[in-house]
Amino acid sequence: MKVLHIAAPLLVSVALAAPASADQRDVVHFADPFDGSAQCDGFVNNWEGHDRGTITDFARDGVLYRQVGHIHAIETDTNSVTGKSVVIRTDITVVGDLTPDGELATYKISGQFNVGTSPGQGIVIHDAGTVTFDADGMIAAIHGIHDTFANGGDAFCAALS
Repeated sequence: MKVLHIAAPLLVSVALAAPASADQRDVVHFADPFDGSAQCDGFVNNWEGHDRGTITDFARDGVLYRQVGHIHAIETDTNSVTGKSVVIRTDITVVGDLTPDGELATYKISGQFNVGTSPGQGIVIHDAGTVTFDADGMIAAIHGIHDTFANGGDAFCAALS
C-alpha cells in the first residue's frame, strides 16, 4: 500500500508535465495588395490583386526546422490594347524544411498556382499540381499542369491575347 501512495503522486506529476521536446508553433497572418506590369508582344499586361494567408514556423527545443505557408490570392490581368481581362486565382501551400542553422534545405509548393478564366473561353492559364525544389532552389520534381513553369511570363501574355 505504501508503494501506491508514493507512486500515485509521481504518476500524476509525470502525466501533467509537458514533454521536453514539444514542438512550438508561431503563426503570422498577412494580407497585402499587389500590382505590376510586364511587356507582351504588342501590349502591356497590367495586373493588380490581393493576397492573404498564414506562415507557420515550427521549432523543436528552440530550433526552427520547418515553415508552412498557406497563400490565397486573386488578381486581374488586363491587356492594355484590347482591354481583355483575365481573373487569376492562387491557392497554394508551401512547405520548407530548414537546416539547424535556419537555412532553407528543400521546399515544396502544391495546389493551384495560377488558374485564370476568361468568359467564353474557359481556362486560359493553368498551373496546378506540385513542384519540389532542392537545396539549390532547382526543381527536383514537378507534377501536374504548369503553364507558367513551362512558359514563364509568356503564359500570362498568351492568356490575354
